[in-house]
Amino acid sequence: MANQISNISPKILVFITLISTVFNNYFQPIDAEETGKALIESTCKKTQYPEECISALESNPGSFTANLTGLTRIAVEKSASKLVETLHIVETLVLNATNYLTWGFLVNCRDTYNISVPQIQRGLQAFDQLKFDKSYKSVEAVNNAVIGCDRQGWTLPILTQVNRALFRLTKDTMMILHLLF
Repeated sequence: MANQISNISPKILVFITLISTVFNNYFQPIDAEETGKALIESTCKKTQYPEECISALESNPGSFTANLTGLTRIAVEKSASKLVETLHIVETLVLNATNYLTWGFLVNCRDTYNISVPQIQRGLQAFDQLKFDKSYKSVEAVNNAVIGCDRQGWTLPILTQVNRALFRLTKDTMMILHLLF
């Protein structure tokens, strides 16, 4: 029996260990006892905006059966959805702008958010390939787009509100993603 084990290639052992680790990380929660609401709460406690994090994740029924990896995927999806929702609001504001300066500011925000949509879609693809660092960078790019839009100095209450929501969600998603690496 010992001779059979010693005949296994070290490369195969490394491969089996890697597959086992990926499988366990993807399909099981960090703490085998922790699932559902407990996992959502313990994960969101590690974020900057825990109440908003909990609310966002609990709005998706899949969160209650997900492990940490699944919960993180849901957070990235939520960020992508919130980006598209924010983009639609900004597009509406562009169409209804009453002066050229406001219109120009809003067009800049819209264009920045338009660029962010394919970035976060690539981030979701990277996530599915277990490239969590690339997924993190895509969410970070959305977060930076919000910061850039806000730094222009215009204060439109509806834009401030949607930007704040997108900023907080992406910030929390980045913190949750960071738990995976």
